[in-house]
Amino acid sequence: MSVKEELINKGYKAYENDEIIVFWKPDLCEHAAECLRGNDKVFDVSRRPWVDVSQAPATEIAEIIDKCPSGALKYELK
Repeated sequence: MSVKEELINKGYKAYENDEIIVFWKPDLCEHAAECLRGNDKVFDVSRRPWVDVSQAPATEIAEIIDKCPSGALKYELK
């Protein structure tokens, strides 16, 4: 089973492009807003879907997600 399949089976939502898959599990989110402070073009709660992986390089998105204290955001580089 792939990482993507495993996380989706655990309730994560997936947002992806050719470079990265971002996973988000709403139930785990502590609303620390590290993602919003990191890049409000990628992570915008007023938009649906709220994650737009086309708005920054994959490496920048990964660095922001690494600061998520709850584990609600995860990623896989392709």
